[in-house]
Amino acid sequence: MANRTSTPRQEFPTHGLMPRGETQAAEFVRKYPQYDGRGVVAAVLDTGIDPGAKGLQVTSDGKRKVVDYIDCTGSGDVELSDVVHADELTLKGVSGRTLRLNAAWKNPTGEWRVGAKRLSRLVPSDVWMSVSAERSQRFCKSAQQLTDAVLAKKSGDKGATKVSKDSDTSKNLTKDSDTSKNLTKDSDTSKNLTKDSETSKNLTEELDAQVDVLKTLNNAYTDIGPLLDCVVFHDGEQWRAAIDVDESGDLSAAAALGAYKHTGDVGELCKRQLFYYTLNFYDEGRTLSIVTCAGSHSTHVAGILAAHHPDEPQNDGVAPGAQLLSLMIGDHRVGSMETGVGLTRAVNAIVEYGADVANMSYGEPSSTPNVGQWVQTVAQEVVRRHGCVFVSSAGNEGPALSSTGSPGGTSDGFIGVGAHVGYDQMLAEYAMYETVGDTVFTWSSRGPTPDGARGVDVYAPGSAITSFPAYCKERLCLRNGTSMSSPNLCGVAALLVSAWKQEMGGASLSPYRVKNAIVSTAKPIGELHSAGLVQTDSAWQFLKRYAARAAEQVSWLTHVDDSRRARGIYLRNAEESAHARFFNIGVVPVFPTSEKARLEHDADGESGRQESQAQFDFEQRLLLVATESWVSVPDALYVASQGNKFAARVDATKLQAGRLHTASIDAYDSTDVDRGPVFSIPVTVTKPLHVDASACVDLGTLQFRPTEIVRRFVAVPPGATRAHIVLRASNAAALESSPALFYLHCMQLEPATRFRKFYMRERVSIGHKSYAAGGGCAEQKGTKSMDVIGGATLEVCLAQFWNQLGAHDIDVRVEFNGIVPANGGGALADGGPLRSGITVHGSNAVARVDFMAPVRPEYDVSPSIMLTKARKTLRPHEAVISPMGAERDTHLATGSALYKLELDYRLETTRDSTQLSLHMPAVDTQIYENWADNFALAIFDANKRHQVSQISYTSPLLIKQCGESLVRVQIRHRSAKDLEALKDIPLLVDVVLKSPVKLTTKFDMASIFTSTVDSSAAVYRGGFIAKGSRVPLFIDTIGAAVPSEAAPGDVLVGKLTMSKHTASFDFEYVVPAKSIKKPEESKPATPKVDKPESKEEQDQRELDEALRRVRVDWVKKSRDDGVRTRLVTDLLANSSDEQRAEVLAAQLSALDATSSALPWSEAACLTAALARRAIGIADSVIELTRTQALTARLYEKAETDDEKTLKKQAELARTQLIAALTTKCRALAALTHGPVPATASETCADYVEVDGSDNDETDVPEQTVQEYERAVAELRQWAIAADDVSVVMATAPLHMARHQYARALQPVLAWLAKAPMKPANAAERRSMVELRNQLLAKLQWTIWSAHFRAIAPIESPANYERL
Repeated sequence: MANRTSTPRQEFPTHGLMPRGETQAAEFVRKYPQYDGRGVVAAVLDTGIDPGAKGLQVTSDGKRKVVDYIDCTGSGDVELSDVVHADELTLKGVSGRTLRLNAAWKNPTGEWRVGAKRLSRLVPSDVWMSVSAERSQRFCKSAQQLTDAVLAKKSGDKGATKVSKDSDTSKNLTKDSDTSKNLTKDSDTSKNLTKDSETSKNLTEELDAQVDVLKTLNNAYTDIGPLLDCVVFHDGEQWRAAIDVDESGDLSAAAALGAYKHTGDVGELCKRQLFYYTLNFYDEGRTLSIVTCAGSHSTHVAGILAAHHPDEPQNDGVAPGAQLLSLMIGDHRVGSMETGVGLTRAVNAIVEYGADVANMSYGEPSSTPNVGQWVQTVAQEVVRRHGCVFVSSAGNEGPALSSTGSPGGTSDGFIGVGAHVGYDQMLAEYAMYETVGDTVFTWSSRGPTPDGARGVDVYAPGSAITSFPAYCKERLCLRNGTSMSSPNLCGVAALLVSAWKQEMGGASLSPYRVKNAIVSTAKPIGELHSAGLVQTDSAWQFLKRYAARAAEQVSWLTHVDDSRRARGIYLRNAEESAHARFFNIGVVPVFPTSEKARLEHDADGESGRQESQAQFDFEQRLLLVATESWVSVPDALYVASQGNKFAARVDATKLQAGRLHTASIDAYDSTDVDRGPVFSIPVTVTKPLHVDASACVDLGTLQFRPTEIVRRFVAVPPGATRAHIVLRASNAAALESSPALFYLHCMQLEPATRFRKFYMRERVSIGHKSYAAGGGCAEQKGTKSMDVIGGATLEVCLAQFWNQLGAHDIDVRVEFNGIVPANGGGALADGGPLRSGITVHGSNAVARVDFMAPVRPEYDVSPSIMLTKARKTLRPHEAVISPMGAERDTHLATGSALYKLELDYRLETTRDSTQLSLHMPAVDTQIYENWADNFALAIFDANKRHQVSQISYTSPLLIKQCGESLVRVQIRHRSAKDLEALKDIPLLVDVVLKSPVKLTTKFDMASIFTSTVDSSAAVYRGGFIAKGSRVPLFIDTIGAAVPSEAAPGDVLVGKLTMSKHTASFDFEYVVPAKSIKKPEESKPATPKVDKPESKEEQDQRELDEALRRVRVDWVKKSRDDGVRTRLVTDLLANSSDEQRAEVLAAQLSALDATSSALPWSEAACLTAALARRAIGIADSVIELTRTQALTARLYEKAETDDEKTLKKQAELARTQLIAALTTKCRALAALTHGPVPATASETCADYVEVDGSDNDETDVPEQTVQEYERAVAELRQWAIAADDVSVVMATAPLHMARHQYARALQPVLAWLAKAPMKPANAAERRSMVELRNQLLAKLQWTIWSAHFRAIAPIESPANYERL
């Protein structure tokens, strides 16, 4: 315990900030100062090291600390253009800005490449939030000034601050201060007054519209961040790049950085945030990699491993002399999660740079231990062939057993590290007024692995106060986790490798030898399977003592032949320990190899001969010992290079139930028993307690002291689906003890399933409610519940958190409930426990599922089925397999390029803010155990804008704007042949329903169809199910209300719940075919009295009509105006009014073929002459169709066939009328609009204009404007949808002619916000965006013009972003 004194300590316990004492690392460096990691390169696979961090600049011997920074994920890649040439030292950037180049840059070829990158894709979330907040504050301030100025004008405040080139807003509406003079030159005073009144009204409407538009713009504003232009060139020696981090376009004084590994160049990406970057170049300069960090994690890890503070050596890391290789595997696009791409490129870089040690403080739970292409690549290539000591964190998912993650806690070839906390850490880092004994952190993951391997090889200090990124504004920071213990252990490995290189010369040092030394000399700390605390000097003495022992170079692969191929003996479930078990155990030595021994590198065969000779000479005469009497093994085992087998017997029948029992089978070298075990095979038995007929088990009163962990194991009854752990704390000691935090950690294991499926880890506070009113002690009771699976052992682990003081007693009781489908209900064939859910088909009128209560009587039975998602299946419309670039994406074992399969799916959403999830079960939900190199997907909208990225662990996402999106999936693998099988793989889309669907359930079938049935006569009335009895549940499928989001063949997904005490089941409802609606019956038509046609006459009439329609179609199709004119002339001759209208409408459509373009744009081709011609034709169509179109309203409820025919003809006439009015308005708009306005200035001023004088001085005849007004009025009268894009583009220019630009802008913004994002309306969207920009330019709202110009390349990129 720490001593309490009345005076402070003499000095701060600095040695506890960076714990190195208890591992002997500090003493080792003092004893051997030259062995402090010098000559060692340590790879750090993490979020990327910050180049600005303190302590990570130089090594103890003055070398550059970080040899290179590499973004392995590709999230910082910039795809560059083809070669461009500068015009007087200027280039056009991707952002649209003109880039002014530095005249001092050396570019002998004069060739440049340009690209751009969004800042938000390069910085961690906290940096982006800071940058975005500052940008938004600056923007919103200027935007508010603009709004305030408009409001001041609206209220008539003449003293408002001048914020425009012309303070008189009316100048934006009139071209002369004398309004009446601008509107008419007639001297008639009454006319002037009328015009003046009209202009005043227009001004008021315009100001109201300006306020509304600014409100709309402000509400919709979101800062998506800057797009940073990049310029790349070759200076004759190497590639260099400059980034426009200020968004000014001015690079005339900017430095052009080279690749960090050659130059050491570091740049500032965000000056105010102290955020730095480095560069790399790939693909012969066609790809620029901007390397940043995706989080603070890696910098802290690197500080523990190898920080060196020249002025503060007490803050040094474990190996201050080591150099670092920063390998960023955390992808910016997926919240710094690791990706398969990042992992593969990282191991390639480890080999390329010849890293001696590697640390990986990353990992995830895996479904199967020690499998997966990447895990095996590390074990076979990085560790075994290239000799890198690979260290990885075991995970922070403890304290329950088998909670280690991949790769560190589950995979061969890695050293898995748990987290330990000692006295020095408690004193300096955690400010404890009373310390506890040295211990393992409560949350540190524990072994064994599901296949019986140790899981945690060794422990190291799991916390530190050390280097932190500059952008976090902290020089040193406290963090804890196995993420911190792993680099501490890796630093120890660096010390050992450094010592070996300097003392042993060129003698070979395999990673296996290093691991053997570390594990064999670890200090015992009472943990599972003797995993101890690393001891640096002891490990070094071990290495020296056994330097000549060839067997230290090997690792041992053990496999236990049982129902599965395991690496240890793990008896977890009840039947496994119910009788004595016999095992055949194979032991095979694994020899290191080298790149030199590859056939292609071993020309004379000498390297191969040496490796073969070492295997030929190898033998071990081993003595076997079982550490517990209930394990029996033979006394001796002879092992040569090909291994051997032996039998073992495990009899757990007499072991105490409910407890954990461990043993090991240790093998000793008969020539040197004092060395310790050559290898150990873990034996773990969790013999569970039996649950009696009450379905409850009392675990008794569990007593706790600081750091104590109590485990109990229970055999979950078959058929149980839910467990309830009841905790009670009530004793007098609680009054004397401090309140304490406990971890309640309960877990079951299921084959080939991640341990989080049946898993609960809850924090429980004991003592904070212990005091009863008036004194005494009150009972504290709580219940925690979790889903379970029957027949599998449940671990109930309760741990007093490591730093919690005091003694506590807790009574623990476990109760089980379960209602499961029974045989006969159509859900299961064997009556066993349901695992995959219940599926019913909507084509069945009623579905039946029988349920039973196999565990105990179940009360409060109230079935409900709630469907919350619609599952759709998409097939790829395009699938392409191609090789990756050989520079970064090669398979380490073969040296050949990897292949990628890219699959494109069309995803359509019908409402805004749609929530959905994407799944591809064959390859997702896996990273380390995945057979493929990588799985990734991205969603792009119809403008090719990137929406979201996801990797193997897909999660729910939100599609903000409805429309059609492209889902691009990428799967990478070394075999193109294997990828061929996936070219038609389906993608599952789960769409969250707008309103959940509830299916009706009854306990008798008749009640589904009628309410007249006597419920008292039902076999079962609900509410209770006796133990062992079966109850049928009938589900109304024919009456299901299928939502609009679902189509026939889709699956509605949700949950079926029988009781609040039991687990819910996954439920799927297959949507049936739609019901066929009977055609409406028509009243018989009035008999015709005309003379009937002969068949010949009828054929001739139909032929003539068909030929006429072909010619009408050619009026639209013809590209020659003369041909079109002749066709029209011929067709109009001897035509009815209806036919004339059809022909003229076709001619009109041909004249305005590009109706999605702005009327006055070059794309529309509406010259003045063509516009006038279109107006004339439109007038003819209007006259021909107006009367008939009116009749459409008379037959809204047509009943007879004649009425329906008339209605159809009238609707056609109305369509032609609307089209003619639209074209007429477009033509008038072309005549009234005048020249296209100049765009706003490229530079966005901080203080912007409200409005300005209209520079368009073109006089528009009043007669034309009035005609335009009449045409617009009639179009609005007939238009079915006022917000239709053609109507908006046809009518908005009328407001422009009146100089009411904000009124014109209102429907444009509304359309852009509501119109679905689809490729079909891409041209229309481009025109509306162009119109918006022109209107903003007319209003001279520079801030908004600049904003939309800046985001244009982001919202509508030229190409899809690479995955």
